[in-house]
Parts: sequence; structure tokens; C-alpha cells
Amino acid sequence: MRGYRARAPMDGPLELSRRGAHARLYSQRPDCAGAARRGHHQPCGHCRASGQRVLTRRAGILMNTQASELRSAFFALVGRPNSGKSTLLNAILEEELSIVTSVPQTTRRNLRGVYNAPGLQIVFVDTPGLHRGAHALNDVMYAQAARSIADGSIDVVCYVVDLSRAFGEEEDAVAGLVAGAGTQVIIVFNKADACPTPEARRAEFAARYPAFSDRPAITVSALDASAARAAFLSVAEPLAGPGPRYFPQEDLTDADMRFLAAELIRKRIIEATREEVPHAVCVEIISYKEQEDLHRIDAAIHVETTGQKGIVIGKQGSLIRRIQNQAQRDIARLAGARARLKCHVRVTPKWRDNRRFLREMGIERPG
Repeated sequence: MRGYRARAPMDGPLELSRRGAHARLYSQRPDCAGAARRGHHQPCGHCRASGQRVLTRRAGILMNTQASELRSAFFALVGRPNSGKSTLLNAILEEELSIVTSVPQTTRRNLRGVYNAPGLQIVFVDTPGLHRGAHALNDVMYAQAARSIADGSIDVVCYVVDLSRAFGEEEDAVAGLVAGAGTQVIIVFNKADACPTPEARRAEFAARYPAFSDRPAITVSALDASAARAAFLSVAEPLAGPGPRYFPQEDLTDADMRFLAAELIRKRIIEATREEVPHAVCVEIISYKEQEDLHRIDAAIHVETTGQKGIVIGKQGSLIRRIQNQAQRDIARLAGARARLKCHVRVTPKWRDNRRFLREMGIERPG
């Protein structure tokens, strides 16, 4: 994958500075220190904001480029579940960074993707769909997405609106959060291909949410990746202001391989199972060992009931073998090396309502 660098010796000076700054910040906050020891390297809101201030001061020197010569910005992709945020991010980056499935609320944690162009860097934050659900997991995901809009770390909110679905209370809540964010906003009307009257639906949106009447807006189908990318960037790029390059130009994301491997495994489980299983699955990477040309991964697949465990395993282990083989190929492609994946299925009752478990898995973060 372009931008992902597996071996520490290849890290550039800004990457090393970023890790060092975050490590020092982690040491001052016990919850973050624990997350770092477990391999979850993304900082909480406090650490991220503090770390970015450190990087802003250093970036011009480290990258041998004055901030005035660059434009940069942080963009948050927000919207209802299954509105196409992750599909849009992948189209912009021209890489399948964020997993995409037909199941709503596939995205559970903020994921940053880095777009680079001459003299420009935009850091996109793909957020969970804004939705109130029955479990603590839903509350955590909602809070994470809402905090991304309100914590001051975002320059532009990309409000992704699904044209194929009617507007209601859920859309009202999202629109209210975005309108109150105090940032620049781009309205991305998505899934135009699935709406028989996209212009009429846009007019309905304008009448229902007049706060966005003067905001730039585009209509796309994120499934047409090339057209969606061109249309979006034509509006987004001019909104970036003078600033530093937050990440080395070759980086695609700041997520580590443990997180990305877990997501690839979860995607294959979602695709292979039905009913209640996709939402009740959590993947934990027990160990991730990198050798010269081989990545060895041991993963635990957590479900809530013995019935769900049986579904994931399949008859005589047929389904878990298929999931394991498919995810192993995905990880190998991502890492650019051979991979050996071993998956175990564990029953962890009611994990979606266990806040301690959610923190241990890195789904819920302090800040």
C-alpha cells in the first residue's frame, strides 16, 4: 500500500518526531500509556491536539519546507451510518484504506487517511456513522464522531448526505451537530445513482436545513470513484489554508498494521455472515510479528453467544478457514510480504456493553 511503511528504519524524521511527541504525551496520561503498550498508537483528543501543536512548530524544519509554501487542513467525513463516507475516502485516496461493507456502522473508530498533492496535504478523518443505538458501543461510536466535529482539531467538515434515504430525526441530529461545529462545511450529496430524483431530494434538504444554504455542495456517486474524486477535490482543495505537512508525503495513514489487520479480518467476517453476527463481532490482534519477508498474526474473534461462535466457525470449521484464508491474502497484499494468520473464536458475553472491554480494544478512548 502506498504510504504504509512497515519497518521502523524507513521512517522519516517527521514520523519519528510524531511518535516521540506522542510517546511523551502518553507517559503523562495513564489511559493513553496503557493503550500504547497494547499497540493502539492513535492518541486521545488531548494528546492529538497537543501533539499537532508540537508538529506544527517543527514541520517546516523537519520537512525542509516553510509552512507558507504549503497548504494543509484536517477534514472530517461525517454523516449517518451507511451514507458512503468510507467509500468516498477510498475514492479520494485511490486505495481501499477504510473497510466498506453493505452493513451499516461498519466503521467503529476514527481512521485518518492522508491525501497529498504538490504543495498540499489534506488529512481526512473517517468517522463512525452518527446513530444512537441500544449498546454502549453505539454510544461510544456516536461520541467519537461528535467529538471529532467539536474538539477544534478539524478545519472542514465534509457532511455526507445519502440521497437514497428520506430525511428524518436521525438526519436532523446530524445536521444540528454539523451546523453547530463552527467550521467550514462541504455538503456531499452521495448515492445519486440510487435516487430517482436527486435534484428534488437536494431541494428537500435545502428547505429542511437552511443553515447550509450558502455552503459548497456537490452531487456524486462514490461508487464512480474517479468522478467522485475529481468533483470532491475541485471543491475541497481550495479550502486548505497555509500550514505544515503533518505527515511524510509517502504516508497514507497513521494507523498501524495491528489495527489494519483487525479491520481486514472483520470485513471478511461481515461479508461471510448474516443476521446479528456482523454487529456482534470484535477482532483483537493478540500478536503481530514481522520477520524479514513474513508477517505472523494471531487474532481473537470475539462474539457474544455460543450460537454466533458456531456461525463464524461453520460446519467442520469451513467458514472460519475461508475467512482466515481471505483475510490472510488481504494482509499480505497490504504489507507487501507473505502473511500467516491464525484466528480463534471466543465467546465474550455482552462485550458491546462492557466499557472496560471497549477501552481495552481501543474502541473507546479517553479525551
